[in-house]
Amino acid sequence: MQAFRTSESTGTRGLRLDLSPPVRLDLWALLLALGVASGTLAPPLGVALVLVGVSVSVAAVVRPSGLVPPGWRAMAILGSLFIAGGVCIAFLHASTPDPLRELAAVMPGEVEVVGRVSSPPVPTKIGYRAEVRVEHLWYEEKEVLRGGAVEVYSADMRVGVGDRVRFAGEIERPEVGEDGFDYGRYLQTRRVSGIVYAGGVWPMDEERGTIGQMHRATDLALGHGLRPREASVVRGMVLGDPSRIPEDLEEAFRRAGVMHVLAISGQHVAVLAAMIYLVLRLLAVPTLLRNLTVLTLVWLYIVVAGAPPSAIRAGVVATFVLAAPLLKRQLSPLHFMTTMLAAVLSWNPMLVYNPGFQLSVAAVFGILLLRKPLQALVKRTIFRRAKKPPELVSNLLAVSLAAQIATTPIIATSFGEVSAVGLLTNLVAVPLSGPILTLGLLGVLAGSASATLAHLINAPNGFLVTVLASVAEGGAALPGAAVPTPGASLPLVALFYLGCAYAAIAGVVLPEERWPRAAGITVVLCVLWVVLVAVLPG
Repeated sequence: MQAFRTSESTGTRGLRLDLSPPVRLDLWALLLALGVASGTLAPPLGVALVLVGVSVSVAAVVRPSGLVPPGWRAMAILGSLFIAGGVCIAFLHASTPDPLRELAAVMPGEVEVVGRVSSPPVPTKIGYRAEVRVEHLWYEEKEVLRGGAVEVYSADMRVGVGDRVRFAGEIERPEVGEDGFDYGRYLQTRRVSGIVYAGGVWPMDEERGTIGQMHRATDLALGHGLRPREASVVRGMVLGDPSRIPEDLEEAFRRAGVMHVLAISGQHVAVLAAMIYLVLRLLAVPTLLRNLTVLTLVWLYIVVAGAPPSAIRAGVVATFVLAAPLLKRQLSPLHFMTTMLAAVLSWNPMLVYNPGFQLSVAAVFGILLLRKPLQALVKRTIFRRAKKPPELVSNLLAVSLAAQIATTPIIATSFGEVSAVGLLTNLVAVPLSGPILTLGLLGVLAGSASATLAHLINAPNGFLVTVLASVAEGGAALPGAAVPTPGASLPLVALFYLGCAYAAIAGVVLPEERWPRAAGITVVLCVLWVVLVAVLPG
């Protein structure tokens, strides 16, 4: 980065900051995201981080040499501004009034709502639930507000995503459960302000929402050649709605550590993009047409899936990755992901409380930072006798292990247990998820044209789903497949990630021959941490 030069030769006095050599500002997005997260989770901590940043900035100005390398001096000086900016963003969001949430808090009684369904109806013990973006809300026959979103529960909900609906019922804000789970705060991460218990949800127009129609077409298409059990799994992967999966199978997926393949996430988008890209490359499709085709199909999938935030983030990443070669630009994955993290948290700081968001971020950064050291460890241990270790297998093992390590503390604190067999089951589940997802989408597209064609595509996909379910059920049936973690706490989570820092920076500060040792220390730390939180009382 070239900027300006201040020196005595130019006759300029003041701050001597020479930016003529390369200047590193790589940490700006990470510091901004840190400011947003700390200002949201613990405002005093955010203020403390700002003060620490100011101290570093002052020291970098007062002592131009010695404190930080010359290339990082500008970052040290400007760092406090990025932290302060993130904290201000968090404070601004926290102080912004939410009239709908305030109305739900006082529980005024029955309200009448007109809005659009924004999530697929999910079965519950009392009927169905879905999120609705509010267009109009009446109380005592007066329209009191517009905008916001509510989660509606009703015994009768024959509507789909995008449908314009009307319902009436009592509005309230959920209370913290006996187990300490704050469902109201979780709803805030989805920008939902309250809950309405309605007698029924009725469509306002005969014309239904486009996405809802796609979902209904998906159900019909998957009925050709797939049994209900298999169709429920494919539907969960294509639409991100696992509500129709049998409870025993869903429990098996969870205990086996492969539940993530059923939820729409960045992994689904990445796997789908990779599958389409490889097929088009094998067919010798030109680069421009290949990349544009991949992006078109990926964004079509994201829209059909309901555009969850994790899928949108992955779609943006895929767009930049595929556009970079066309624009003759280089892309730093780590810098790009920190920029995406800062942008997403600036848009909705409450996402720091969302376990799905936490798992997505931890998995991505775990893969980016730990994959190379872990791959070196795999080659040194598992494939030490091989003259030429298999690159594909060792990389797959390293990616699976990196994601498993990075997400272990979050899983332990959010769900009260971790899967001890997840590393092995994911070696089969993750590669299978790509073909299942791709065939599922092709089956849906074929179903709109020909039931026979859909049957030909869905039938082999049913076999793959059967294999996936067998892996999940076999892994879940093993003794000790899931380890309870009653002792998991936030201080221990912080300690865990602090211990992973050595391996995370190994690829930058250590010679390659020392990567296996750093990775081995991290693996041992992970095992000891799980044992510790398993034996500690809750």
